[in-house]
Amino acid sequence: MRTIKIIEPQAIDMELHSGGSPLLIAFLKRNEKYSVQLQVLETAHRAHGDTVRFFLYNADYLDTATERFAVKGTPTFLLFHGGREINRLIGESDGATLDEFIGTSVSGLTSPAG
Repeated sequence: MRTIKIIEPQAIDMELHSGGSPLLIAFLKRNEKYSVQLQVLETAHRAHGDTVRFFLYNADYLDTATERFAVKGTPTFLLFHGGREINRLIGESDGATLDEFIGTSVSGLTSPAG
């Protein structure tokens, strides 16, 4: 069962500016690798879900992500904090790689003033 919410393009701004914990948005194309990458994302969510908000970008709108977030390929994982992108991971990922990406990116972050 999927525990990660799908986010629509129009809802991103609200999430980006809601403050609080960092936000990870995964951009995944529905192809032969989709289920594997989704499982990697679910595993990361279980490990970091108490400190990072996780979303899966609606695959029906990936063309808008190309323009707005400069996503040139999938999978791409973008990490935001305080309304700004702080890091990105491009390409297929295994659990250890995504876990390290998240851990390294959010270590030392403080909640944005709000």
